[in-house]
Amino acid sequence: MLDVINAGKTFLKGTADEKAALDHMNLHLDDGEFVTVLGSNGAGKSTLFNAVCGGFPLDNGQIVLDGQDITFLPEHKRARKIGRVFQDPLKGTAPHMTIAENLAIAYSRSHRRALASAVSREDRELFRAALARYHMGLEDRMHTKVGQLSGGQRQAVTLLMCTLSVPKLLLLDEHTAALDPATAEKVMDITRTVVAENRITTMMITHNMGAALKTGTRTILLDSGRILLDLSGEKRDRLTLDDLRALYTEKKKQELDNDRMLLEERG
Repeated sequence: MLDVINAGKTFLKGTADEKAALDHMNLHLDDGEFVTVLGSNGAGKSTLFNAVCGGFPLDNGQIVLDGQDITFLPEHKRARKIGRVFQDPLKGTAPHMTIAENLAIAYSRSHRRALASAVSREDRELFRAALARYHMGLEDRMHTKVGQLSGGQRQAVTLLMCTLSVPKLLLLDEHTAALDPATAEKVMDITRTVVAENRITTMMITHNMGAALKTGTRTILLDSGRILLDLSGEKRDRLTLDDLRALYTEKKKQELDNDRMLLEERG
């Protein structure tokens, strides 16, 4: 479904602030996998998402989605196959437009029709039914401007905009981090339901280790632009938070020891 092949990206190359954000990364996702992505700030999480979405060109490597090499495909064309929900509830929607108008634009884009905010009766009923399943009362507020909604409501609308037409890949970029705990859990419940029912191949960035282990089917941990840990199946199911921290510490030490050995050999 998704293959990131030998992906490399270095920012500020040739300067004192040079930073390898992706270091020859290789990642494969099967159709329908739900992968949670952990890592400290600067580990490469958002850089990975931006590379997949086409936010910048890779220095080297390939991105293949559903059998198509999209490495050089423009970002707006990738958006027809890739849905993305950001951490900031202000992103992803037009705040001065109504819920119905935002949904209409997203729906027309996914169906390769001319972008339009006009809402047909048929589309309105589709949107109303989809919103009702979120149990947030949004189906009765379709004429409300999105800028007047709460953060959680906006994230729900953005999630629906991304999944009205099922994408090949859904990227969730810490999409509950800016919400209060109760709202965050509600949005996560909606997310799990939408992903499971539509069997959407999904990656979700989170800083919450507990959420990473109990959500989805697989967890990867990034460090310095590389995949340090890749956990799935029974091994992941049995892990506690303490186990995960211990695994990370052990793996990080191995990486440091390997680096020291290489430096000694070169010396």
